[in-house]
Formats: sequence, structure tokens, C-alpha cells
Amino acid sequence: MKVNRYLMPGLVIAILLGSVIVAQATGQWIVSGRERIDVTNLTSSADVRGWMTLQQVADGFGIDQTELYRVMGIPADIPPETALKDIEKILPDFEVSEARDALAAYLEGQAEASEPQEMEEQPTDAPSLSEGDEQAGTAVTPTPAEPVEAEHIPQGDGSGTGPTPVPEGEVLAGSDIKGRHTLREISDQAKVPLPDLLETLGLPADTDPGTAMKDLIQSEAVPDIETVRAAVTALQSR
Repeated sequence: MKVNRYLMPGLVIAILLGSVIVAQATGQWIVSGRERIDVTNLTSSADVRGWMTLQQVADGFGIDQTELYRVMGIPADIPPETALKDIEKILPDFEVSEARDALAAYLEGQAEASEPQEMEEQPTDAPSLSEGDEQAGTAVTPTPAEPVEAEHIPQGDGSGTGPTPVPEGEVLAGSDIKGRHTLREISDQAKVPLPDLLETLGLPADTDPGTAMKDLIQSEAVPDIETVRAAVTALQSR
């Protein structure tokens, strides 16, 4: 019996395609990082990504839209279907990483508020009565202690500009990069060569090293801050 020479290759292709279809139907076939996160049930601020919309974040955490806008410092006129990474282009002072931190603090406060507060019994230092006071039945009123004023120690120089420099001897992690960091600051603090950083980000070699990440994102020279973090992390791992 002669077997068609195209029969076996065709069967192999059909089996492979069938496996892919079944895997997609059962949720086992993942082709995008977005599918690894269930936006309908977000459990941590670390799950928030730049491609998510405000509505997805609000629904994922079960937070009222007005409350989410307040927590993230977003004006009410921005539509809820706007992606977080696009807000960085609209609001100069908005960063997805800082919005994620603000959301983490809010969720932590909500969790603490929902936990039952245990009342600790405090010992009562009742004043002792002298024999004369006991006989006279006179109550002794304790003298209140004078409040101690805490000494105020100023922190920093109060300028409030630019990212916080890393301590001496430490290296800036890719995940800690902010939109205010410049190319030069990232190169120096993250210990990655500036030419390699420019090449990885797809930027011209003559790009001004003093350009901040948020300006590159706003001009669409770089997609978002997550792209910068991933590029620096990859360079650091070489």
C-alpha cells in the first residue's frame, strides 16, 4: 500500500495546531505579559502596569473611581479608559511608579483599618493615700505631667528637586528608576555605559545625557518608564 508522502507532515502540523488551540482555550497558552495578570482581580499594587487603564485598576481592586483618582492625584477630567503610561505624557509630574507606591500605601491603610483593634490593658498608677487622707476621706488628685516637646531635626536641604541619590557604594536598581532621572544619572548611578544605554533604548548617540526620562516618554522617544527599567536591568545583568 502506497502512503501519500504529504500525509505524515500534514498530520504533524494538524496536531501542533490543535495543541495550540486547546492550550488557548484552557488558558495555558500565554503570548503576552498582559495575560499573566488577572486585571479583574488585582491583589497587590505590584500587579499594576503602565498599559492598564484607570478603569481596569479601579475594577481590579474594587476601588471607587473617584477614590482612585484622589489616591493617584489624577484630575477628574481624565477619562477612566486612559492608560497609566499615557497619563505620564499628559501630566508632567505623574509617574506610574509613584502612583503604584501611593496605591500600595492606600491599600495597606485599608487593610489595617479592617483588622480588629485589640485593646491593651494599661496599668493604673493610683496615688497612694496617707493615713490622714483615708481617715478624712479626701481624694488626692494626681498632678499631670508636663508634656515633653519633641526636638525637630530638619531633614535634607528642602530643595525638593531631582531624584534621591543612591547611598555611596550602592548601585541604582533598574526597578527604582523614576521619570525624573536623566540619562547621565542612570548611567552613573546604575553603573551602565551611556552608549550602551542609548543603543538599548533605541536613542541616537548624540542624545543629550541631561534629558529626563519623563521628557523622552512625553516626546515618544521611549514608550514608557517600564521599558527603561527593563533595559537597565538587562544591561546590569551582562
